[in-house]
Amino acid sequence: MRTHTKKIVATSLPQEELVELDRVRQRQGLSRSEAVRDAIRWYIGAIGRLPAPEEMLPEEAEAIRRGKEQIARGEYVRLEDLLN
Repeated sequence: MRTHTKKIVATSLPQEELVELDRVRQRQGLSRSEAVRDAIRWYIGAIGRLPAPEEMLPEEAEAIRRGKEQIARGEYVRLEDLLN
């Protein structure tokens, strides 16, 4: 028979986020623990549906390196300047 063990996860929140959590969870009739568990399950599910990140190709890495060097030398045009 399989037993389910639980671990305690502690976190801290800014006061404003705690107030918002309490407001939402009370509306849903949930305890803080239930609301946090639901949020974690939702997050894990949402992340699991995202496509896997692609590995950067060598030529992409080289283009980024060259671009950073150009920016460091001041060789760039701002989007604002292009639009005006």
